[in-house]
Amino acid sequence: MCRKLRLLLALVTVAIFMLSIGGMAFGADTLENPLHKEQRRFEVKTRTQNEGEEFRLKVEQKLEYKIKEGIEDEELSKSEIKGLEKYIARLEQTIAKVPGDPELLWKLAVAYRNVGEYDKAIALLKELEGKLTHPTVKVAVLLAQCLKAKGDREAALAELSKLIESPETVPGAVYAYRAILKEELGEVKEAAEDVEEAIAAEPKDDDLYKKVGELYKKAGKKGVKVFVKGRKPNFDAEPFVKEGRIMVPVRAIAEALGLEVDYKSGVVTITNPANGKTVILYVGRSEAEVSGQKVALDVPAQVVPSGRTVVPLRFVGENLGADVDWFEDGQVVAIN
Repeated sequence: MCRKLRLLLALVTVAIFMLSIGGMAFGADTLENPLHKEQRRFEVKTRTQNEGEEFRLKVEQKLEYKIKEGIEDEELSKSEIKGLEKYIARLEQTIAKVPGDPELLWKLAVAYRNVGEYDKAIALLKELEGKLTHPTVKVAVLLAQCLKAKGDREAALAELSKLIESPETVPGAVYAYRAILKEELGEVKEAAEDVEEAIAAEPKDDDLYKKVGELYKKAGKKGVKVFVKGRKPNFDAEPFVKEGRIMVPVRAIAEALGLEVDYKSGVVTITNPANGKTVILYVGRSEAEVSGQKVALDVPAQVVPSGRTVVPLRFVGENLGADVDWFEDGQVVAIN
């Protein structure tokens, strides 16, 4: 009897030990180790910083093409400082003989920037500015870069703003660069507005949609934001997500895409005049027709409280020949 009792006690002890190990393992999954949590937070922060740096580098690379336009001197592109210093000396000698020559002043300003002589570059660029009837992209951007390098972001912003307000055609990268400066100064909402302008100029650049979504999120701007060919349509009912599908007012999105809409007795017919494709949706019914073929819908067309009819955006867009992209950060949709 005693032997059986001892065996039973031993089994109970083993069971308790195993349960305690299981509880520890369970606790490790449910109550995250603070060190692991901190590591995860650090990884997310680092990834975000890297993405921001990558965006800045891409924007500056685009601007560099503008800066180097018309400059064929191989020496100006060299990374060796000694080679550039010799090149600068020769340019300075030439300018002494032909003072005020805009082309030589520009080359020398770029060379000064490349060796970190920002004050000298700024002085030359200001001289060039005085010779122009209005700011040019090259001069304004290089001046802004030199001012930023010296830590004067406000002055850099002022130069870009003068350019944007001038009659000059401004590429999207200039708006994106101004957005970077504004974000660094804590003007997140204004930075997002500049990236919106960059998107209008370059509607197929995914990096811009990612950036504007990041800024929306940082600024606490809620809801779905839709861009059609780089512009945000004026919706008479706000887009929303239902069961994983983006719902938008049919007439507003159709007009933005250049589509034709006919609405009768709960039947919505959308036609793309460019390719003849047609989509028919029935309010409240999980089915549709695409060029005569019946298809099932996850979410049907419906009438919202404002009285507007909304339809699933991706289904309509892609079936009528548009590309629809979704960017989770900031809930941004791009249609081209």
